[in-house]
Amino acid sequence: MRMWLALGLIVGVVSLTAIVVADDAPATSAPPPAGMVQPAYDDKGQLIRPEGYRNWIFVGASLGLDYSEPREGQVRTEIFHHVYIQPEAYKHYQETGTFPEKTILMMENYSAGDKENNTAKELTKDKEQFETLNGRFTDSRLGVEAAVKDSAKSPDTWSYYAFGSRAGLLPSARAFPKQACWDCHNSHAAVDNVFLQFYPILREARAGK
Repeated sequence: MRMWLALGLIVGVVSLTAIVVADDAPATSAPPPAGMVQPAYDDKGQLIRPEGYRNWIFVGASLGLDYSEPREGQVRTEIFHHVYIQPEAYKHYQETGTFPEKTILMMENYSAGDKENNTAKELTKDKEQFETLNGRFTDSRLGVEAAVKDSAKSPDTWSYYAFGSRAGLLPSARAFPKQACWDCHNSHAAVDNVFLQFYPILREARAGK
């Protein structure tokens, strides 16, 4: 959810991200607020994909955010990223400027559709068509990722997961190796392993904290 960073199915890997500059990270995190949905793990220790996160707080979006150099001859495919956080974690963040334990940042990855290339043409085949339609919009979902703050699960506090596969969304996922996501977050993210610099909603909520 790199702050995420998006690991897009089919179109390539981008990474979910949000991270902290060491001086900004709290020495200890507050316990999870009462009633907050918390991360759950299966018997293999894999994160079970959270449900209902579209009812959480939407905290930002990006298009084509990527942190890797393209390979020679590679054509970039831009992906929309939508990010959500539990309402209780967001409220705690508003009040304190910190993310409590068990915070989950969910990120959905979508292809970018346009007038000629999208998966919804059937919906309007009997309607009058736009003569001109500029810009791009979220089209088909490519994957789902999560950034989880759980010091009981990881000594590094934050862990990163991707639930996408060519067969569809996975019910659970193992954490990426530290060097795959955490190192980037820790080096570049503005606050507590979260790329606050890319999410004005979170920046505004933290103002004055």
